[in-house]
Amino acid sequence: MSHQIPEPSALSDFERRLVDTVSTEEPWALLERFSELERVSGSADERAAADYITDRLDAFGVDYERYEPELYISQPGEAALRVADTPFEAEPVKTVSFSASGEFSGELVSVGDATRSAVGTDAAESSQYHALDVSEPYADLTASDVAGKFALTATGALSISAIEALQEKGAAGIVSIHPHEREPHSGIATWIWGGAPPYDQREDGPEIPVVNVRKPDGEHLKEVAQRRDGVEVEIETEVTTDWMACPIVVAEIEAGGTDTDEFALLHGHYDSWFVGITDNATGDAGLLECARVFDKFADELDRNLRIAWWPGHSTGRYAGSTWYADEFALDIAENCVAHVDMDSPGAADSAEYTDMACWMPAAHGVVTETIDDVTGAPWAENRPRRAGDYSFNNIGVTGMFTLSSNIPAAEREHRGYHPVGGCGGNSDAWHLSTDTLDTAGREELQRDIRMYAVLLARVLTADVLPFDHERSLRRHVEIVEEYQTVTGEQFDFQPTLDALSSLRAAVEQFYDRVTDGEIDSAVANETITRLGRTCTRLNFTSDGQFEQDPARSRQPYPKYAAATAFDRLDPDSDEARFLRLQLRREQNEVVRRLELAERRLP
Repeated sequence: MSHQIPEPSALSDFERRLVDTVSTEEPWALLERFSELERVSGSADERAAADYITDRLDAFGVDYERYEPELYISQPGEAALRVADTPFEAEPVKTVSFSASGEFSGELVSVGDATRSAVGTDAAESSQYHALDVSEPYADLTASDVAGKFALTATGALSISAIEALQEKGAAGIVSIHPHEREPHSGIATWIWGGAPPYDQREDGPEIPVVNVRKPDGEHLKEVAQRRDGVEVEIETEVTTDWMACPIVVAEIEAGGTDTDEFALLHGHYDSWFVGITDNATGDAGLLECARVFDKFADELDRNLRIAWWPGHSTGRYAGSTWYADEFALDIAENCVAHVDMDSPGAADSAEYTDMACWMPAAHGVVTETIDDVTGAPWAENRPRRAGDYSFNNIGVTGMFTLSSNIPAAEREHRGYHPVGGCGGNSDAWHLSTDTLDTAGREELQRDIRMYAVLLARVLTADVLPFDHERSLRRHVEIVEEYQTVTGEQFDFQPTLDALSSLRAAVEQFYDRVTDGEIDSAVANETITRLGRTCTRLNFTSDGQFEQDPARSRQPYPKYAAATAFDRLDPDSDEARFLRLQLRREQNEVVRRLELAERRLP
C-alpha cells in the first residue's frame, strides 16, 4: 500500500511533484542489500555498504565526495561472565565499545538503580522541553561501597553518567542488567564525543570493563549477590579499540535557482549493530531516495543540499559526523543554514511523531506544519538530547530530528516493550540481532521520506528562512527563570533575563520589518542564521564553538547547569561561594553574547 497525503492542497505545486516522485523501489532495494551486511565500522561489510551507496549515486548521476578518514573506533567482541564456585554462567553476555579488554575477577556487589531527580517546577507548563532535569546516579553510594568491586546495576540502557559515576567511585567493573528477556542491547561506554579525545583530554574516558546481561541472568545475579557476601565473578571482555579507515560519503545537490554557498545538511549513520534495518538502514534508504529525487529538481532549489552517510555512530560515539564537523568547521559555520538527522524512520507500525522526534525551538513551526501537511500524524515537541549525530551544536547549527516516527505508546505497552532510543520504539529490535528486514514498513518508510523531503524543500526554497528565533528566546527566558527559581537568593540571573528581554524585543521588531519588506531577504537570512548560532550555542553547549561538548546529558543552558547544586549546599560554605564566582563569570559571557547579537541586528 502506498502512503496517501491527507490533504494535497496543503502542499505547493513543487511539493506535490516532489512527493509524487518519492518511491519505495530504491529504498527497499537498499534495505534488501543492507540486510546482508553487518556494517560495524571499520569492517569489510561497512565498506561494501559505502560501495553500494556510491554505486547508486553514480547510477543517478548525483555528484558526491567519498572521504577515507581514519576514525577512533572500538569494536566489541566476545564476552563472558561466570560466578566462581557456582555452575551458573550468564548467556548471552555482551561487552560494549570502549570497555576495558581482558580477563578480570573480583567481588560482585549490587548497587541498585541509578537515581534521577528533577529540580525545579513540576507544573504542566514546565515540560520536558525546558525543565531542569538533573541526573545524579548513585548519589547515596559511597566509594567504600563499591571500590575495587564489580558493580551490578539495573539501569535499563546503561547511561554514560552511570558508568562515569561508578568509575569515579572506584568500581573495578560494571555488570549491567538490561531489561530484555533474551538478548542485552549492544552499546558504547565512552562520554568522549567523537570517540577520539583531544590531546589534553587523552587520559579521560572509561577505564573499566563493562558487560551487559539479559534480565533473567541479571535477576539471578542480583539474588545471589544479596543472599551472600563475597560473591566472586570472573569476567572476560574482548574489545578492539584503534584507528580504522571508515568511508564517509557526501552527495552534493547544487541549487540551480541561484548561485549560493548556503546549504542544508541532511545526514544519518550507515554503520550498524548487526544488520540494523531500522537503525539505520531505513535512514540510509531515505537519504539515497532524497539524493535521487532532489537531483531531479535541483533547478528549482535556491540553496544547496548536502546529504551525508556517517560511519562510526555506534562504535565511535558519532565519530564520522564529528570528523566532518572538524574538517569542514569553517564552511559549516559560514554557510550551513540547518541540519536534519534521519535516523530510524519507517519502522513497521510507526504512526506518530510524539516521543522520539525532536527539533530545536526555532524550527517548531516549519517542522510541525510539515508533519501535519504530509502525514496528518500526531506530534509532540521534544528537546534534542546530547545524542545522535548532533555533532554541529557547538558550531551553532539549527537542528531538526534525531529519531523519527514511533510506534504509539499504547501499542508498545501492549507488546511489552521497554523504552529504547531508536527503531521507532521497537525494543525487540533496537541494537539487537533481531533488527531485520521485517522491522521496516514500506508505507511507513515512504511516508517518512516524503515528510523529510517536504521539510527540506521548505528550507531550500524559502525566500526567508523559516526559523523563528523570537520563539527560541522565549524558551531561553523560561529556562533562565526556572534556574532563578531553583537558586532563589543564592544567585541573581536578572542580568541574563534583562539581556534576553531586550534581544527578544529587538528580534520581534526585526521579523516585523522583514514581513513588511523593509529588510532585504539576503540580509534577513544572514541575520537569522547568525541568531541561530547564538541561540543554539547558549541553549545546548558549554564548550567552545569548534570543540565538542561531552556525550553526557545536557541541561538547557548548560553553562548555568551548576546552579542546581545550590539545592544541596550550605549558603555560607566555601563551595557555595565558589559556585557563585563560577556563575558570575559564566553570566558575564552569556550577557555579552546576547548584547552582541542585538547590536548586529539590521
